[in-house]
Amino acid sequence: HSPSTMALPLLLFLAACGGGLADSSLPALTYRYASLAVPNATVAADFFKRFTGAELVPRSSFLIEAGETEVVGCRLYYADRQQYSDVYFQSTAGSSLPGAESISTFSELVSKGHSMANDDWDWWQDWHLAFYVSDLDAVALNLMKNDVPFVSRGSLYFEIANTGLIIQVLGNATVYWKEPFLFCRKTDNAGTGRMQPYKINVTDISSVPSKPLPEFIPSHQSMYASDAVENALWTYKFLNVTKLDTLTKPTQSHAYANGTCANIQWMAVENFWSLHYIQQKFKREGLIRIKEHEKFVNELHGDLSEIDAYMGYRAALSVPSLTPYIENFKVHEEPILMLGKGGKRLLIKAPNGYIIELFEDTAYYSRRMMEGGSLAYVPQY
Repeated sequence: HSPSTMALPLLLFLAACGGGLADSSLPALTYRYASLAVPNATVAADFFKRFTGAELVPRSSFLIEAGETEVVGCRLYYADRQQYSDVYFQSTAGSSLPGAESISTFSELVSKGHSMANDDWDWWQDWHLAFYVSDLDAVALNLMKNDVPFVSRGSLYFEIANTGLIIQVLGNATVYWKEPFLFCRKTDNAGTGRMQPYKINVTDISSVPSKPLPEFIPSHQSMYASDAVENALWTYKFLNVTKLDTLTKPTQSHAYANGTCANIQWMAVENFWSLHYIQQKFKREGLIRIKEHEKFVNELHGDLSEIDAYMGYRAALSVPSLTPYIENFKVHEEPILMLGKGGKRLLIKAPNGYIIELFEDTAYYSRRMMEGGSLAYVPQY
């Protein structure tokens, strides 16, 4: 949910809020991929590829444990193709998983709730997957030339068509006008929710040549939360993360999101990818109430005894050893769902019902050591 200033090295923000590490005795976490449940994985992946430059991943190279689910994987290379993050689209049409029958309706309602007008914002747009780019103009031109609406808040937000899922792209743009995110500006279904998207370019797009898409560098997963603080405290308790400055002072980019007009909580893992919990106070909720949906998914997930379709929405983090995390969850009697065989992959549930996956990948960390240490990549623009 961050502005283009978040594209500066995140190290600048770590000490400012005084949060420190939640539990440095736990192994470091590295962001690896996002999973998104959709009615049609092929259609969603094709759209995503077209506007991000992602490449299809053969099933044999999946990081995700796909099982029998229809999954289409997209890979986004960065750091001169030395690093990558993946996005997996999981089809729920025809799935027998609990909750699968409602994903299509859920996606449709969230999508219809997005006006994508620049003068509007609904709380569900705070549920987005974000990337940094070095050339935001190239991304914006590709969207505008193909009549894909996006919302400008310095960075841009566009929907993966007909899924309700939002992609945020951070960087510096000159081809469209922009404004900061105004948390205290009220939106409502009857007013701003009825607005239509309109063109926000500041030049004749037809006369501007298209540009190659830049590398998409993973930034963060932002989530709705009816109680952002509760979710943040849960995250600090169970994951090795670092609290980030949310820049909410009156003169900063996220002014008044300190509990006045919204409450935002950010925390980062080892490679500076971060989790954001967003609790809005003045933004409309679209066609699905946030608290009602949180209650629904929490009841569906239950005690994490079985996989359900809404677990298809998750972020995945790797660790060199999963054992300390398993032991920590057991000590606190926190439910977990082990996936596959060998005890190397598990799912946990935040208070808002969002799923986070942890998986052990010793080969990845061994390769890092051979290459001289951390593969963390901090953009310098």
